[in-house]
Amino acid sequence: MLVSTLLLAITAIPQVQALEAEEQHVSMIPASIFPYEPSDRYASSVNYTLKANGVSVPVVKGFSDYDYAHFSMSDGPVTYELTILNTDKVHEYSISPKKLGIQADKIEGRTITFTTQSDEYLIVMMNNRKTRMVIAADPLETDVPASSGEGTFNIGSAPYHVGSSSSSLTQVSSTTAAIQQAIDDASQYGTHKGGGVQGTVYVPAGTYYIGNLVLKSNTAIYMEPGAAFVSTGRTADYTEHWFKNSMGRPATWWISTAFQSENIRIYGRGTIDGNGQALHDDKGSNGKGMINNLVVPIDTSHFVMEGIVIRESAGWAVVTVRSDDLTFRNLKLFNSLGMGENDGIDICESQDVVVQNAIGISLDDPFSTKTWKEDTDIASGKVPWPGNPEPVRNVLFEDTIAWTLCYGYKIGQGVMQDQSNIVFRNGVVYKAAVGFAIHHKYGTGTVNDVRFESMDVEDISGKNEDNSAWMTIFTVDGSNNGVGPIRDILVKDITVRDAGESFAKIKGMEGADITDLTFENIYMPGASEPATTLHEMNFLSKEHYSDVTIKPVQNEEPLPRTNLALQRPAVASSNDGVENTAPYVNDGKLTTRFGSKRGVDPGWIYVDLGESKTIDEVRLFWETAYGKSYRIQVSEDPSHEANWRDVYSTTTGKGGLETITFDEVEARYVRMYGTVRATIYGYSIWEFEVYGPEE
Repeated sequence: MLVSTLLLAITAIPQVQALEAEEQHVSMIPASIFPYEPSDRYASSVNYTLKANGVSVPVVKGFSDYDYAHFSMSDGPVTYELTILNTDKVHEYSISPKKLGIQADKIEGRTITFTTQSDEYLIVMMNNRKTRMVIAADPLETDVPASSGEGTFNIGSAPYHVGSSSSSLTQVSSTTAAIQQAIDDASQYGTHKGGGVQGTVYVPAGTYYIGNLVLKSNTAIYMEPGAAFVSTGRTADYTEHWFKNSMGRPATWWISTAFQSENIRIYGRGTIDGNGQALHDDKGSNGKGMINNLVVPIDTSHFVMEGIVIRESAGWAVVTVRSDDLTFRNLKLFNSLGMGENDGIDICESQDVVVQNAIGISLDDPFSTKTWKEDTDIASGKVPWPGNPEPVRNVLFEDTIAWTLCYGYKIGQGVMQDQSNIVFRNGVVYKAAVGFAIHHKYGTGTVNDVRFESMDVEDISGKNEDNSAWMTIFTVDGSNNGVGPIRDILVKDITVRDAGESFAKIKGMEGADITDLTFENIYMPGASEPATTLHEMNFLSKEHYSDVTIKPVQNEEPLPRTNLALQRPAVASSNDGVENTAPYVNDGKLTTRFGSKRGVDPGWIYVDLGESKTIDEVRLFWETAYGKSYRIQVSEDPSHEANWRDVYSTTTGKGGLETITFDEVEARYVRMYGTVRATIYGYSIWEFEVYGPEE
C-alpha cells in the first residue's frame, strides 16, 4: 500500500510541475488596462502623465499634495511609465507601499518604469515634489448591469431625462428630484419582487450637480466610469441635519439611507465629489458656510459600497450610524490635506463592518471607530440619530493605506459606549502624526479585544497636539464625565520604519487602567530582531497599565538613569501667562509644561543641579511650540551671560523628544537657550532632563 501511494505521488509530480508551469505562464500574461475618461469637471494633472502596459491613463488634478489616476485592469502584471513634467529628469523617487519592494526597472530622462504583479494602490514621490502621484488600480468590474431593461432605471432615459452636462448647476432641483424618483422607483421594484432583489438606478458617465438624496431599501445605484455626483457648493441647496460645534457650521448628510432600510448598494467606478471647500466657504443665508458628510448609511443593514471614488468632503466623508452588516471595498477616499475634520470613514455605533482594499487620504483621521451619546452634537441635531446609542462591534479594516496629518488608524476619541473586536490588518501608514492608536477621550465605555496586525509604518512626522509616534494608547477625561478601561490589545507583526518625532504612550488613568497588552514581532527602525522591551519600542510615557507580554522574547525593562534635574529649582526668561511655569519643566510629569512668552526671542530656561556634577546628556520633551534654533549651555555661575558656554547647538530642531549627547562636562547649571522659535508662540517644554554617567 505504501509503495502504491509512493508510486502514485511520483507519477503525479510531472502533472503538478506542468500545472505550476502553466499557472506561472498565465500569471506572466500582461494585464489588460481599462482607463476611464474622467468627468469634464476635472482638469488634467500638470505634474504627471501615466501609461500602464502602454495604455495612456488620464491623470486627474487632485489637490496641492497629490494628483491621481484611476483605472481597472485584469489579472496579471502591469508595467507603468510615469513621467514627471516641468523638470529636466528624474533625480530621485520612492514608491509606496514600501513593503511591496517596488523599484524602477528603468529611469530615462523624466520617466521611471516599474512593474507590479497585480492591481495595487500606490503613492509615488518624484524629485521630492510636494505633489505626489497616486495610482489607484482596481480589479475588473465583474457585475456591470445592463443600462436598460426590466429592473433598471436609467436616469438618462424616460421618464427621468437627466442630462449629463456640467452646466446643470442651473437645474439642481429638477436633477435631484429626477434621480430621487429613480431611486424610489427602483426601491419599489425591488421590494415588490422580494427575495433580496434590488432595482438598479443606472447613472451614465457625466457630471450631475445634486442636492440631498435618500437611498431606499432594495436599491442598487450603479455609477459608470466617468459618472460624478457633485455638490453644488451652495449651502442653500442642502438640508441641515446637525451642527458641528467644533467648526461652528451646520452639517448635511448629502447622500444618506432611509431609516430602517436594508439591502442597499452603491457600486461602479464613479465619483462622489463633495466640493467641500466651496461648501465650507459659501456663507449663504446662514453666514457660516456648511460641511458635508458625503455618504451616511444610517439605521440600515446589508449595505455595500464598492469601487467608488469619494472626493473632497468638508466633514467626515463616510459615516456609518447605528447600522449593521456593512461592506466597503475598493474605496478611494481622496480628501484635501488642507481642510480640517474631513475624516475618511468613521464607523459610528455600528456592527459587523468590513472595510477592505481602500486608500484614505485626509487631513484628519482616514480610518476610525467611534461611539457617542444622544446629546453629542453629531447625534442630536435637527435630525437626531434614530434609536438608542449602540456599541461598535466586529469591525475589520484590511488592506488599507492611510495618509494624514493626524492618526492613520484610530479607535476614539468618542468611547461613550463599548467598542470590541476591532481589527486593523495589513494597513500601511504612508504618512501620519500617529500611526495607529486607541484614544479614549470622551466617555466611560470599555475598549476591548483590539488587534493591530501586519501593519507597516512608513513616515511619522508632524504632531497632533503633542503626539508624534508610531503608536499611542491613552486615556483622557475630555469632558469631565468619567473615563473607561482599555484591555486585551494585541499588536503583532509590525514594521516600524519611522518611530516618530516624539515618544509612544501607554497611558491610562486612575480607575481606567490599560491591561492585557501583547506585543509580538515588533520591528523598530533599523532592527533585525523584534523588540524585547517597551523601552525598545519607544514607549517612554507609561502610567496605569499592567500585564504586558512581549513575544517572542521579553527582557526586563532597563533601569532608568537618574535624572539629575528632577524637581530641582528652575528659572526662566519669561512665562506665557501670569503663572510661573518654570517649575513644571522638571516636575517629572509629561502633562505639565513650561512656556516662555509668545513671540519673543531669545527665550531660555535653566535648572540648578544643586552642585557641580558630571553630565553628558540632556533630553528635551518639547510641546508643540518647540525651538528650531537653540543651544544647550552650562555654567557654574548664571549671574552673567559671559559665564555660559555652549555644549551643543542646532539650527534644525525637530521638536518632540530630542535626546542630546555631548562630551562629559562639569556643571551646576544647565540651560536651554532658544534663538529661533518654530512657531508663533514661545518655547514650550514638557520636561527638561539632565543625565550624567552612572557610578
